[in-house]
Amino acid sequence: FQPQMEVATGRAVTAEALVRWAHPERDLVMPGFFVPVAEESGVIVALGDWIMGRVCETAARWHRLGLHQRVAINISTRELGQGDFFLRLRHAMATHATPPATLELEISESLAMEMDERVLSQLRALRADGVSIAIDDFGTGYSNLSRLKDLPVDRVKIDRSLVRDITISAEARTICSAVVGLIQGLGLEVVVEGVESQEQMDMLRIVGCTLFQGYHLARPAPEEAYLRAYGASAQTRRHG
Repeated sequence: FQPQMEVATGRAVTAEALVRWAHPERDLVMPGFFVPVAEESGVIVALGDWIMGRVCETAARWHRLGLHQRVAINISTRELGQGDFFLRLRHAMATHATPPATLELEISESLAMEMDERVLSQLRALRADGVSIAIDDFGTGYSNLSRLKDLPVDRVKIDRSLVRDITISAEARTICSAVVGLIQGLGLEVVVEGVESQEQMDMLRIVGCTLFQGYHLARPAPEEAYLRAYGASAQTRRHG
C-alpha cells in the first residue's frame, strides 16, 4: 500500500493497493515484469479477481476499524474488456460487505479515452453508489479534453513525467501549471504521482496541488507497516 497524502493536514486519504510477487527463488518481483506476461496469457483476469477480493476485504476491514481512507485498485484493459467484470466486482463488494465509498478504481488515461458506452454506464452506476473513479498516468497519452469533461471521474492522477523537470525547466512548469488548471477547472481533484523531492512538492503547491503520492513522502509498504504509519485511528480502536 502506498498513501496519497494531503500535505496540509499530513493525512493519508487513499491507499493505493499495489501487487508484488514474493517469488520463492528470487527477490521481490515487480509488476512491470509479471503483469505483461499475465496480460498476454490471460491470467491477468484471475490475478485481477484475486486482487479485487483482497482489496474489497481490506477496505471493509479498515472501515470497521475506523480508518476512513479509500483503497485504490488499478483496473486493466483486459479486465474491463470482460463482459462480467462489473458483476464480479459487485459480487466481491457484497461478499465482504465493502462500503462503496471505501473503494477507488484507477483507470489509465489511454483506456479512459477509449471506453465504450457499456463500460461508461457501469462506471456511472458505481460512482452513483459512492465508488470513486480516478484517471491514472494522466499526461502520458493524447487526451480528448472535451471527452474528459464527460467521463464519470472524481480525480485525475498526473503522471510523474509531467512533474519530473519542473524544478529546472520553465517550460515544464508552464505545462504542469496549465494541466493542473485545466483539471481543476473541470471540477476534478488533482493527485500528483511520482513526487521525489521537497522542491517539486513546494512548486506544485504554488500552482494549487494538495494531494501527493511518491517516494519523497512514502514508499509502498505491507499492510502492517502501512497501518503503523498511517492508520492511527484504526490502531487506537483496535487496542482501545
